[in-house]
Amino acid sequence: MKIIYIHGFLSSSNAQKAQILRRELKKIKEIDFQSVDYPDDLEYSVDYLCKTIESEIEKGERPCLIGSSLGGFLSIILSVRYDLKIALINPCLYPSSWIKKMGYIGKSLTNFYTGESFVVRPEAVDYVESLEKELLRYRKDKTMVLLQSGDEVLDYRYALNFFKDIPVDVESGGSHRYDNFESKIDNILKFFEKK
Repeated sequence: MKIIYIHGFLSSSNAQKAQILRRELKKIKEIDFQSVDYPDDLEYSVDYLCKTIESEIEKGERPCLIGSSLGGFLSIILSVRYDLKIALINPCLYPSSWIKKMGYIGKSLTNFYTGESFVVRPEAVDYVESLEKELLRYRKDKTMVLLQSGDEVLDYRYALNFFKDIPVDVESGGSHRYDNFESKIDNILKFFEKK
């Protein structure tokens, strides 16, 4: 089984959850794990990730995706387009609204993992907003959602309401990083293995 981790906004393929997954999944020889980086400019991130998935499909793989925060949003888009199973960790469902709320449009931001700087262009936010329509086509049978009520970045109730038609694992407390993530890996793998 191929599993790809998609990190959140201003993060990297070496983020804490990626490190945990790399450490835990290397113990299971049947799993090929990959954590991917993608462009910080959101107008280019989806195309980049689509090419990554298409490359895997060309090799005969149907990867399962684990997406955290913005990576959760991107995972939904990829799942809709390529019919993939996904596990979402404290997903950011409407990143265009969040970026506007944070006042990031037109600002230069630096990814503290990579050191790369970029400007959040209005065109990129408009592009992401156009993608948000695809969220409504998420596959209930291919989506697992993990939330923690103590998420200090995103209000977990928004995702809980959005995914009201599927079982959602909600833990009291925690944080946006998702405390004790290691304890959920077995459940994620069981979900991915289920036919």
